[in-house]
Amino acid sequence: MTGIGLISRRYASALAEYSAGLGEEDRVYAQLLPLSERYDYVPEVRETVLSPVVSVEEKTAVISALFEGGPCRSLRDFILLVLRHRREAYFYFILHSFIALYRDRHHIKEAVLTTAAALGENVRDAVRNVMQERCGCTVNVTVRVDPEIIGGFVFRMEDTFIDASVVSQLRTLRRRLGDNPVKKI
Repeated sequence: MTGIGLISRRYASALAEYSAGLGEEDRVYAQLLPLSERYDYVPEVRETVLSPVVSVEEKTAVISALFEGGPCRSLRDFILLVLRHRREAYFYFILHSFIALYRDRHHIKEAVLTTAAALGENVRDAVRNVMQERCGCTVNVTVRVDPEIIGGFVFRMEDTFIDASVVSQLRTLRRRLGDNPVKKI
Protein backbone atom coordinates (compact mmCIF):
# COMPACT_ATOMS: atom_id res chain seq x y z
CA MET A 1 0.00 0.00 0.00
CA THR A 2 1.52 3.32 -1.00
CA GLY A 3 1.79 6.27 1.35
CA ILE A 4 -0.48 8.41 -0.81
CA GLY A 5 -3.21 5.76 -0.88
CA LEU A 6 -2.98 5.05 2.83
CA ILE A 7 -3.04 8.70 3.86
CA SER A 8 -5.81 9.66 1.45
CA ARG A 9 -8.01 6.72 2.55
CA ARG A 10 -7.50 7.54 6.24
CA TYR A 11 -8.40 11.18 5.75
CA ALA A 12 -11.36 10.23 3.51
CA SER A 13 -12.62 7.81 6.19
CA ALA A 14 -12.27 10.52 8.82
CA LEU A 15 -14.27 12.93 6.65
CA ALA A 16 -16.94 10.30 6.04
CA GLU A 17 -17.32 9.57 9.76
CA TYR A 18 -17.26 13.23 10.78
CA SER A 19 -19.74 14.36 8.11
CA ALA A 20 -22.05 11.38 8.83
CA GLY A 21 -21.98 12.33 12.52
CA LEU A 22 -23.15 15.83 11.59
CA GLY A 23 -25.70 14.48 9.11
CA GLU A 24 -23.87 16.09 6.20
CA GLU A 25 -22.36 13.08 4.40
CA ASP A 26 -24.70 13.42 1.39
CA ARG A 27 -24.05 17.14 1.20
CA VAL A 28 -20.26 16.66 1.37
CA TYR A 29 -20.51 14.13 -1.47
CA ALA A 30 -22.63 16.52 -3.54
CA GLN A 31 -20.15 19.35 -2.94
CA LEU A 32 -17.04 17.27 -3.64
CA LEU A 33 -18.23 15.74 -6.93
CA PRO A 34 -17.86 18.88 -9.06
CA LEU A 35 -14.72 19.92 -7.15
CA SER A 36 -13.02 16.59 -7.82
CA GLU A 37 -13.62 17.02 -11.54
CA ARG A 38 -12.28 20.59 -11.65
CA TYR A 39 -9.54 20.72 -9.00
CA ASP A 40 -6.79 19.08 -11.02
CA TYR A 41 -7.62 21.07 -14.15
CA VAL A 42 -7.37 24.53 -12.60
CA PRO A 43 -3.60 25.00 -12.26
CA GLU A 44 -3.89 28.31 -10.39
CA VAL A 45 -5.88 26.70 -7.58
CA ARG A 46 -3.60 23.68 -7.36
CA GLU A 47 -0.46 25.85 -7.36
CA THR A 48 -1.86 28.13 -4.66
CA VAL A 49 -2.88 25.22 -2.44
CA LEU A 50 0.52 23.55 -2.84
CA SER A 51 2.56 26.73 -2.39
CA PRO A 52 4.61 26.81 0.82
CA VAL A 53 4.50 30.62 0.95
CA VAL A 54 0.71 30.92 0.97
CA SER A 55 -0.83 30.93 4.46
CA VAL A 56 -3.38 28.39 5.68
CA GLU A 57 -6.02 31.14 5.80
CA GLU A 58 -5.39 32.13 2.18
CA LYS A 59 -5.46 28.50 1.05
CA THR A 60 -8.71 27.97 2.95
CA ALA A 61 -10.22 31.02 1.24
CA VAL A 62 -9.14 29.78 -2.21
CA ILE A 63 -10.57 26.30 -1.66
CA SER A 64 -13.78 27.66 -0.07
CA ALA A 65 -14.31 29.94 -3.07
CA LEU A 66 -14.62 26.82 -5.25
CA PHE A 67 -17.88 25.91 -3.51
CA GLU A 68 -21.02 27.77 -4.50
CA GLY A 69 -22.24 29.31 -1.26
CA GLY A 70 -19.18 27.94 0.56
CA PRO A 71 -18.53 24.45 1.92
CA CYS A 72 -20.78 22.91 4.56
CA ARG A 73 -19.53 22.85 8.16
CA SER A 74 -17.96 19.39 8.12
CA LEU A 75 -16.19 20.07 4.84
CA ARG A 76 -14.95 23.46 6.01
CA ASP A 77 -13.58 21.91 9.21
CA PHE A 78 -12.00 19.12 7.23
CA ILE A 79 -10.28 21.50 4.80
CA LEU A 80 -8.75 23.31 7.79
CA LEU A 81 -7.60 19.99 9.26
CA VAL A 82 -5.90 18.97 6.01
CA LEU A 83 -4.18 22.34 5.66
CA ARG A 84 -3.07 22.55 9.29
CA HIS A 85 -1.52 19.09 9.08
CA ARG A 86 0.25 20.08 5.85
CA ARG A 87 -1.47 17.43 3.75
CA GLU A 88 -2.22 19.75 0.83
CA ALA A 89 -0.37 17.48 -1.56
CA TYR A 90 -2.86 14.71 -0.78
CA PHE A 91 -6.00 16.85 -1.14
CA TYR A 92 -6.84 15.68 -4.67
CA PHE A 93 -6.40 12.03 -3.68
CA ILE A 94 -8.45 12.52 -0.52
CA LEU A 95 -11.33 13.92 -2.62
CA HIS A 96 -11.35 10.86 -4.85
CA SER A 97 -10.95 8.47 -1.93
CA PHE A 98 -13.96 10.02 -0.19
CA ILE A 99 -16.06 9.78 -3.36
CA ALA A 100 -15.09 6.12 -3.83
CA LEU A 101 -15.82 5.37 -0.15
CA TYR A 102 -19.20 7.12 -0.33
CA ARG A 103 -20.18 5.22 -3.48
CA ASP A 104 -19.14 1.95 -1.89
CA ARG A 105 -21.12 2.66 1.32
CA HIS A 106 -24.23 3.71 -0.60
CA HIS A 107 -23.99 1.08 -3.36
CA ILE A 108 -23.58 3.55 -6.21
CA LYS A 109 -21.88 2.63 -9.47
CA GLU A 110 -20.86 4.91 -12.29
CA ALA A 111 -21.36 3.90 -15.91
CA VAL A 112 -20.47 5.55 -19.21
CA LEU A 113 -22.53 4.96 -22.35
CA THR A 114 -20.84 6.24 -25.51
CA THR A 115 -22.87 6.59 -28.71
CA ALA A 116 -22.26 8.08 -32.14
CA ALA A 117 -25.25 10.44 -31.84
CA ALA A 118 -27.11 12.05 -28.97
CA LEU A 119 -29.68 9.88 -27.21
CA GLY A 120 -32.91 10.80 -25.53
CA GLU A 121 -33.34 10.66 -21.76
CA ASN A 122 -35.59 7.60 -22.13
CA VAL A 123 -32.73 5.50 -23.58
CA ARG A 124 -30.37 6.52 -20.77
CA ASP A 125 -33.06 5.75 -18.21
CA ALA A 126 -33.72 2.35 -19.78
CA VAL A 127 -30.01 1.45 -19.64
CA ARG A 128 -29.83 2.62 -16.03
CA ASN A 129 -32.90 0.57 -15.06
CA VAL A 130 -31.54 -2.62 -16.66
CA MET A 131 -28.17 -2.22 -14.96
CA GLN A 132 -29.76 -1.41 -11.59
CA GLU A 133 -31.81 -4.62 -11.81
CA ARG A 134 -28.73 -6.67 -12.68
CA CYS A 135 -26.41 -5.31 -10.00
CA GLY A 136 -28.94 -4.41 -7.30
CA CYS A 137 -27.51 -0.95 -6.75
CA THR A 138 -27.90 2.64 -7.88
CA VAL A 139 -26.33 3.26 -11.29
CA ASN A 140 -25.50 6.73 -12.58
CA VAL A 141 -25.19 6.68 -16.36
CA THR A 142 -23.18 9.37 -18.12
CA VAL A 143 -23.86 9.58 -21.86
CA ARG A 144 -21.04 10.69 -24.13
CA VAL A 145 -21.23 11.34 -27.85
CA ASP A 146 -18.31 10.19 -30.00
CA PRO A 147 -19.02 10.29 -33.76
CA GLU A 148 -15.84 8.26 -34.38
CA ILE A 149 -17.56 5.05 -33.27
CA ILE A 150 -19.81 5.51 -36.37
CA GLY A 151 -22.80 3.72 -34.83
CA GLY A 152 -23.78 1.34 -32.05
CA PHE A 153 -22.56 1.97 -28.52
CA VAL A 154 -19.79 1.38 -26.00
CA PHE A 155 -20.81 0.69 -22.40
CA ARG A 156 -18.42 0.67 -19.43
CA MET A 157 -19.22 0.11 -15.75
CA GLU A 158 -16.42 -1.11 -13.50
CA ASP A 159 -15.47 -4.56 -14.86
CA THR A 160 -18.28 -4.61 -17.43
CA PHE A 161 -17.25 -3.49 -20.90
CA ILE A 162 -19.47 -3.90 -23.96
CA ASP A 163 -18.18 -2.62 -27.29
CA ALA A 164 -20.99 -2.88 -29.83
CA SER A 165 -19.72 -0.02 -31.97
CA VAL A 166 -19.55 -0.14 -35.74
CA VAL A 167 -15.89 0.90 -35.70
CA SER A 168 -15.08 -2.09 -33.46
CA GLN A 169 -16.97 -4.46 -35.73
CA LEU A 170 -15.12 -3.06 -38.77
CA ARG A 171 -11.81 -3.51 -36.97
CA THR A 172 -12.69 -7.15 -36.18
CA LEU A 173 -13.72 -7.78 -39.77
CA ARG A 174 -10.50 -6.22 -41.06
CA ARG A 175 -8.47 -8.42 -38.68
CA ARG A 176 -10.29 -11.56 -39.85
CA LEU A 177 -9.81 -10.75 -43.51
CA GLY A 178 -6.15 -9.95 -43.00
CA ASP A 179 -4.14 -7.55 -45.09
CA ASN A 180 -5.76 -8.67 -48.31
CA PRO A 181 -9.49 -7.84 -48.10
CA VAL A 182 -10.12 -9.40 -51.53
CA LYS A 183 -10.20 -13.12 -50.79
CA LYS A 184 -11.80 -15.83 -52.82
CA ILE A 185 -14.52 -17.78 -51.12
